[in-house]
Amino acid sequence: MGITAFFSFTQGMATFTQVLLALPMALDLLGPPSFLLLSLLFSLHHFLYSTLRLCFKNTPLAPIISILSFLSPFISASLILLTLYWYLTPPTATSNSIFPPFAHYLVNVLPFAYAQILRWVSPLFTLLEGISTLLVVQVVGRVGKGWADEEEKDDGGIEWRSLVGLVVAALVYCAGLAGVIVAFPLSPESSFPAFLLGCALTAVVFLSLIGFTLRRTNVLETSLVFVYVVYSAWLSGVEAAMEPRTYGTGWLPSSTSPLRQHSILPKSNYQSIDSITSLFSFALHSIFPSFISVSKNLPPHLLLSLIYRVAVLHMAARIVPVIRKASLGWDDGMSNDGSNDITSSQQIQGEGFWDGRSLGQEPPNMRITTVVLSYRRAILITVYTHLLLLDGGSQTWWRWINIALFLSVWSLELLLDAEGEETESVTRWKVD
Repeated sequence: MGITAFFSFTQGMATFTQVLLALPMALDLLGPPSFLLLSLLFSLHHFLYSTLRLCFKNTPLAPIISILSFLSPFISASLILLTLYWYLTPPTATSNSIFPPFAHYLVNVLPFAYAQILRWVSPLFTLLEGISTLLVVQVVGRVGKGWADEEEKDDGGIEWRSLVGLVVAALVYCAGLAGVIVAFPLSPESSFPAFLLGCALTAVVFLSLIGFTLRRTNVLETSLVFVYVVYSAWLSGVEAAMEPRTYGTGWLPSSTSPLRQHSILPKSNYQSIDSITSLFSFALHSIFPSFISVSKNLPPHLLLSLIYRVAVLHMAARIVPVIRKASLGWDDGMSNDGSNDITSSQQIQGEGFWDGRSLGQEPPNMRITTVVLSYRRAILITVYTHLLLLDGGSQTWWRWINIALFLSVWSLELLLDAEGEETESVTRWKVD
């Protein structure tokens, strides 16, 4: 069990590191077309892997998934080499190779169609960020309250944990107020966004009071909600002030030969970059400098948005399986009569999201969650790619719609029936 978990963690980290570093490297060294191609190949790889994982789950073919999981880092490395190869020798429609049409469309057509699809679904990414943030905020609020309640209360003593929680919440509120002042100075140009922010903050205040009255929230959760609303409004204002640009061009200076922009190797070595081996060696030495270069060239607010969105989606993807398994009672590995009816192989599958049950055995209302979570890696790659190519101002009004959806879902959750037993962890999973 421990060895299996170790290898699973190792291959997951290897794949994550390759995606994290290889995409900026391709954008910096090879340019947006090769960057889009590599992202498309990564997405297709994880999409196919997740599809097979869904189909083979809890079937005799399940061991194939373990093999593919072990090979995932090697497949990702092969896709990087394939992208480098096609950068040196791009296929054409008139090529004499075995499959010229497929390679031509894959390299010269599909990446640009992929970029347009990312642009069309960018509002969905923004709304998905809001829902994921609400989930993470609620979990943080619940964990903070549980941590404070675990303190032993002495008669006449100070409840230090509760005091620390209040201080942290107060600091978060202060950070949010500072963000309001910085993001929206009093000027005629920002009057309408300031009006929208005023409406949003008023809704936060009233919903917080309702939540306190119904004992459905706590001060840590409301402070984080407050900060996220200010953060989204600030991003909307900054993006509205950006100069228009063409989607998919990247934030790096354009050049017909991106490799010649770098001084990592002597100029004489540029002449030798005419083979896959030399280009791979050059790219390998340029991974971290390219990552730093992309980080420096991205606008600061876009870099912050990229880090935050990827992080919150990843955390939400880790939280949802725990909640759904607890709601269905699958987290103990015991049957109804109290006997352990799960084999050792199923126990290995039972960790995390894969609980040893096939998709058809799950309740209908849980199947959508299962499908979405199974494709979370492909979704994270597309989100990462989208933010690196985001055009300025495209998300301005969608961020306000995201704030409205965020507060609407939060209000519905606060007004849900709070009646039930203490053991019903999903019906009342935040506070007493």
